[in-house]
Amino acid sequence: MRRVWMEHVWWTRNVIIGIISDLPGTPEYTARLLQNPADMMAVFAPYYTAPRDRAILAQLQSLFTDHLKTGGDIVTAAKAGNTALVTQLQTQWHQNSDQIAHAFAQLNPAYDETTVRNMMYTHLQLTTNEATQNLSHQYADEVKTFDQIQAEALMMADYFTAGLLAQATSHTVG
Repeated sequence: MRRVWMEHVWWTRNVIIGIISDLPGTPEYTARLLQNPADMMAVFAPYYTAPRDRAILAQLQSLFTDHLKTGGDIVTAAKAGNTALVTQLQTQWHQNSDQIAHAFAQLNPAYDETTVRNMMYTHLQLTTNEATQNLSHQYADEVKTFDQIQAEALMMADYFTAGLLAQATSHTVG
């Protein structure tokens, strides 16, 4: 669980820097990042085998793919100075986080929808800060923000692991 969440933020960082700096490897970084939702759901899959649960995992994979694509679109729009599009995409990004939180709450009663939503919103804000700091050449601040992003990703991984354990011990898993 920790690995997929760390990969989520590491590859996101590579894509952000790639987009902003026009790095030639950005398509490859993006392709690797877009593998992360499937990797993430593969961690959950052994614990959720019922058809209903498998459908929720498929929904979560799609939602996380949208989350990543929207994040990339936000960075591209911000780099271009298109603030209206950034605002529109950030609204979509938050709505997507709401859907992710709802799906997790449907998957496992140990996943509190409000808690997951708040974690996702924190993730969005920190990622926005990271990209903004890179765009404005505030690299020391960006590094500090990425340290916060990593800590938050590990906290999220531990939260989801604890939920799996709680559900497994209650014998209600898929």
